[in-house]
Amino acid sequence: MASLRNNPYRYSPWMTVILRIALVLLLFTVSRVLFYFQNNEIFGPLEPGEWFWVLAGGLRFDVVAVLYINLLYILFTVLPTSRNTTATRIFDILFVITNAAGLLLNCIDAAYYAFNLKRITWSSLGELKGFNNATELLSSFLVRYWYVWAIWLVFIIALVWIVRNVRSSARKYGTHTYVDVVLLTFVLCMFGFRGNLRYSTRPLGLNDAGKYVRSPQNVALVFSTPFSIFRTIGETRLEKYSYFSDEKELEEYFNPVQQAETRGDFRKMNVVVLVLESFSEEASSVSNTDPSTNRFMPFVDSLRRKSFYTEYSFANGKKSIEALPTIWGSIPSYTQPYVLSKYSSNKIYSLPQILRDKGYYTAFFHGAPNGSMGFQSFAHLMGIDHYYGKDEFGDNSQFDGIWGIWDQPFLAYFSKTLKTFPQPFFTTLFTVSSHDPFKVPKEAENKYPAGPHPIFKAFAYTDDGLRKLFESIRHEPWFNNTLFVISADHTSPKCDLPEFRNSVGVFRIPVFFYAPGLDLSRKSDRVFQQADIMPTVLQILQYDQPFISFGKNLLSDKTKDFAVNKYENYQYIYGDYLLKMDAGNKPVGLYRYKTDKLLKENLLDSDKAAAEMLEKNFKAYIQQFQNRMIDDRFTVK
Repeated sequence: MASLRNNPYRYSPWMTVILRIALVLLLFTVSRVLFYFQNNEIFGPLEPGEWFWVLAGGLRFDVVAVLYINLLYILFTVLPTSRNTTATRIFDILFVITNAAGLLLNCIDAAYYAFNLKRITWSSLGELKGFNNATELLSSFLVRYWYVWAIWLVFIIALVWIVRNVRSSARKYGTHTYVDVVLLTFVLCMFGFRGNLRYSTRPLGLNDAGKYVRSPQNVALVFSTPFSIFRTIGETRLEKYSYFSDEKELEEYFNPVQQAETRGDFRKMNVVVLVLESFSEEASSVSNTDPSTNRFMPFVDSLRRKSFYTEYSFANGKKSIEALPTIWGSIPSYTQPYVLSKYSSNKIYSLPQILRDKGYYTAFFHGAPNGSMGFQSFAHLMGIDHYYGKDEFGDNSQFDGIWGIWDQPFLAYFSKTLKTFPQPFFTTLFTVSSHDPFKVPKEAENKYPAGPHPIFKAFAYTDDGLRKLFESIRHEPWFNNTLFVISADHTSPKCDLPEFRNSVGVFRIPVFFYAPGLDLSRKSDRVFQQADIMPTVLQILQYDQPFISFGKNLLSDKTKDFAVNKYENYQYIYGDYLLKMDAGNKPVGLYRYKTDKLLKENLLDSDKAAAEMLEKNFKAYIQQFQNRMIDDRFTVK
């Protein structure tokens, strides 16, 4: 039998399109399997039945994505026009380039998913605009994740094989094929782009992936990265919620208008916020008893035990860009980072603004290239008057080559500069060294212990820098009149212990309040979250005016004990309970996360009273948050 290579005009144009699309779908399925094995620690083991539905559901989503990717190629191939060899080659090149781009996105996401815990979206691509060091980051990615490019090269070779062996005839088309084009357009619009043939249903969306998995955290296995990007283009418009029609009832469950319980005059204490890149509870001995992973932040742990702290504190998001709005303004992100949303111009009376209006000197330190991640402009909007970045540091020999100035020299610079500030001052420092690729300076490589992942040595390096910082300022006259707030921005992308890989563990970070001049030191049994920082700081300072907060005052017994974050979909933590929601904000799981650390026992059916109570609390929270976001009501009139 003659090979396909010797019969280059074997197929009709329609059959060529069908066969090529089918083979591309096969490549997308292979990339889905590779995506799983790259992130299997996050998703956990899948039974054969689960694999069947993941692959079957994935095929449905891939059809949509692949038809989007190949729209021009399909139209050019089946249009009723004459074609010569040159035109055919152009169509083949178009086929290879567009599909290679789609597969590249899947390959990149296989490595990036661990950092983001969701597929790349259209807004994720927009985040790259905020990185002044994008070229360095890309170069670093190319080297560290070489296997991503190796896999992609194999996919490109497969695509070239397809165009060389699955070819159509070079015949002229008759007028009857205009009917084919009409049918093609109908199929593409009704099935390809919508994902179904029923006009009464919405187009296939990201939330439809939940039908094919048992756990909501596995939905990213079903749809591909190109589908995620296509479906989120321009998706910034929010819809108002109406779970509660009565405003008084809504406020009974959650009221964002808050006020500190004051017992005296405003305390003009200095406030220093330290945001630690990727520091997670797994590396802390405060809540992790495993000596293989809990010994890498000894100073932070010792300071924490002298502070107001808890074992259960949480990030509200998974990205650095989400942390500052939450910490400064008690405004967590929703469908995309608040900084990048069209609502980022909303009026917010943030912690820096409140304190600046009280006469504070306000400053922000970030060792990255100035303007990185949009922090410089956002800090200005939040009431920060003075910015100290890589440019102000002024010594490029201490640049790590990717993210910014090494933490230890930048912390020393922070200490030196801090001593020149007029009092009272509010300042925030954001570290960078414990960011992927988790490098430390060469002279420090053998000084700090290695762990199961390179990030643990970076933790130890930054932790030692923090120790030196506090040693250098503890004799300053203003030290005892300073409130220190320490929080990570999010957890690390790599975890060794199973309890830190589930949807609770991946948000567990240190959050604590250290005030050497106040009697504040104690361990709390409450749930801490980043959004609680603003109202708790204002309580400590005895600020007597109302403000908007989507966190809680941790020093008040009158506030509900909750935390909210998003792992594909929202989850609501309330005391000992975790309530998981689907894309439509309907409960899909209830767990006692403190005792059921691997989240194996779903109590949704057996503890209905708790589930109903948590659902009402969460829906009041999300209604207040989203409706106020839309209406620009983040300030008290």
